[in-house]
Amino acid sequence: MGTRNLTKVIDKDGIVRVAQYGQWDGYPSGQGVNALVQAYNHELIEKGLVRVRFANDEEIDNLNATIDFNDPDFSTKYPNISRDTCANILGVVAYSVGEVLLVDSSEFEKDELFCEGVYTIDFQKRKFISWYGDKIVEFDLDNLPYQNEYLEAWKE
Repeated sequence: MGTRNLTKVIDKDGIVRVAQYGQWDGYPSGQGVNALVQAYNHELIEKGLVRVRFANDEEIDNLNATIDFNDPDFSTKYPNISRDTCANILGVVAYSVGEVLLVDSSEFEKDELFCEGVYTIDFQKRKFISWYGDKIVEFDLDNLPYQNEYLEAWKE
């Protein structure tokens, strides 16, 4: 069973630019650590935001009509829209050379039953923010912790 989560990026103007639904390992020691490790490259992620945009309804309909979601290589071919990508979307944003078309899953954050964790890089606040259950852990982007320090913060 998956631990559903959301990976978000908020740009310096306060606009949500990435809101990627993730199906798996949404707890802090899973996608939380993954997002943290990706956040070490926050300068590249911020630069990559110019290539990112959310698909409109027509583009989503076109994707749904043309993509074989049962293709065993789906997640590799389409990491930008795969539920399996989770926090690895941050690497896609950082290292893609062309446009990165995303599905806006922002509304999932409001789902109190199914959204179990949210991992956010907020360039406006210059923070890496993790929310899981009823706890929030924040770190300055310019002073990110090591993985063990991050996990210790969840025990406090």
